[in-house]
Amino acid sequence: MGWEHTLTIDKKFIVALILVAVALGCGFSAVYWDLKTTLNTLQDKYASVSTQLETLEGLIEQLHYIQKLNLTAVQIYNKTRNSVVLVIAGSKSGSGFVYRVEANGKGYLITNYHVVEGSESNVKVTFFIDGKPIQVAATVRGKDIYSDLAVLEVHGLPAEAKPLSVGDSTRLFVGEPVYAIGNPFGLEGSMTSGIVSQLGRVLRLSDLGVPEPWGKYSIVDIIQFDAAVNPGNSGGPLLNSIGQVVGVTFAIETTEEVKAFIGIGYAIPSIIMKRVADSIIARGKYEHPWMGIAYNASHIGGLLIVDVDSTGPSFGKLKPGDVIVAVDNRTINRAEDMIIYLERYKSPGDTVSLKVMRDNKLELVAVTLGKRPE
Repeated sequence: MGWEHTLTIDKKFIVALILVAVALGCGFSAVYWDLKTTLNTLQDKYASVSTQLETLEGLIEQLHYIQKLNLTAVQIYNKTRNSVVLVIAGSKSGSGFVYRVEANGKGYLITNYHVVEGSESNVKVTFFIDGKPIQVAATVRGKDIYSDLAVLEVHGLPAEAKPLSVGDSTRLFVGEPVYAIGNPFGLEGSMTSGIVSQLGRVLRLSDLGVPEPWGKYSIVDIIQFDAAVNPGNSGGPLLNSIGQVVGVTFAIETTEEVKAFIGIGYAIPSIIMKRVADSIIARGKYEHPWMGIAYNASHIGGLLIVDVDSTGPSFGKLKPGDVIVAVDNRTINRAEDMIIYLERYKSPGDTVSLKVMRDNKLELVAVTLGKRPE
């Protein structure tokens, strides 16, 4: 007779094991989610601290910039005077300055578009080297009506005429001292001083007498200052307190009764000047980014679109009534924020990521920028 084995399973024991396993699983799950929540919290705090550190670094950098050893007006003038020129284009006159010098003695000067407009084949510049006038012929390398800038090419540049140092206009502060050098009413080498009155101004080209179709566009990111400038200063440098070019003087406010300076001057910022000048030197022209939209300039809380050009890059992606509230994760509070960002940092062919309020819903829209029509 064989042995019979009977396997007895204690159901209570199995149930207990299952309950223990479930309890352990729940415990591990709770620990996992607690750790994940803690990690997310730490990541958020890290991001916040990183942002605060970046802000602090920016403030420290700005403070360092403000507290740099400033030069006296005499030092700034002596440092730059040989590089500021009188520009004669036909019957018009203005100012300019040396921007770049190449090894072969060829130099590139910056002036205003409106100074040379219509007389491109008859341009002469005069250097004043230690008070002695030296006149040389210049050719127009290129020009851009939308920024009112032109680049002149000169051969036989005087050895004393060095390129002026270019500063960063985005680091300017309202109230910061600035200096303008130019040739008001033909009075060569005149220097005036003042402060930055405001930043980020926008002037419509039509208000400056530019006809359509160009007149419907604007010059943006303009520096407003109160250093006295007059006709003839156009194209001259606006300098900061260490003698760096932070802008190019191009316009003043006047009244019907007074056609001279009344306390408000405007300069094209160096960040845009450099983009335009470098492109003109390299390729003979500059192309502005274009979205092909019309907007409500007075709207607050984003850029309110009122029309979309059927031939532009935004057609089929944006529509009237849309409000752009952010571009590339930068908040847009008003139309100027958008167009200044594009002019400072973007070029045709670049793609921008837009946050758009449409029918009370937030949508993401990507637009590849086109080239502004000429």
